[in-house]
Amino acid sequence: MTDYEIALAPITEAERKAFNELMVELRKLRRSDLFVPVARLQLLYTLNRIEQSEEYNETELNELRTLARGYAFNIASFTWPGWDDEETISTESQQLGLSAARIALAIAKQAKDVTFNALWINGAHELNAGNFEVALRFFQETHDTAHAESERCMALGWIALTQSLKSPSDETHSTLARTVQKIRDTDEENGEFFATQIETALEVYTRQN
Repeated sequence: MTDYEIALAPITEAERKAFNELMVELRKLRRSDLFVPVARLQLLYTLNRIEQSEEYNETELNELRTLARGYAFNIASFTWPGWDDEETISTESQQLGLSAARIALAIAKQAKDVTFNALWINGAHELNAGNFEVALRFFQETHDTAHAESERCMALGWIALTQSLKSPSDETHSTLARTVQKIRDTDEENGEFFATQIETALEVYTRQN
């Protein structure tokens, strides 16, 4: 193999790990403006490899699909305003995130491995876009996909949040408060973290309104 051919060879496992380390460092630096373009490069590269499907068996294709789903999820996660991070997320970046969430789910379906996270991130972005009914359907699917009681409680929390934002009332606010408390009570290890996520999203979207 010539030097020219080596330079055009597929990314090695060591190089992929180096990319992942780069992404970790960018996250530590809170540089989503750099993280998202790199994740897009990873996604596009992996999808291009998938298109060359005649070179791969089904197991190898699903491994690539799992990688691509993860890259798309990362793009969607880092462009969702509901985390209330310090960085301002532009309208264009939010639109990119919604697109990436949909791509993540489409890839998951191709791999016949629709995960909790792939459904949840779609619900989160549809909620962000104000598409409450669509968000509710995704969060219900998230609930139905969950394996653990803590995950089901978390999904119910996002359903309650969406209902509270869609139809604000004493009843929906009360339901949300009870559901968030149940998340805290059900999951001793991560309940506080997941409950706080929902409360933060509530603050973000009520503040915007």
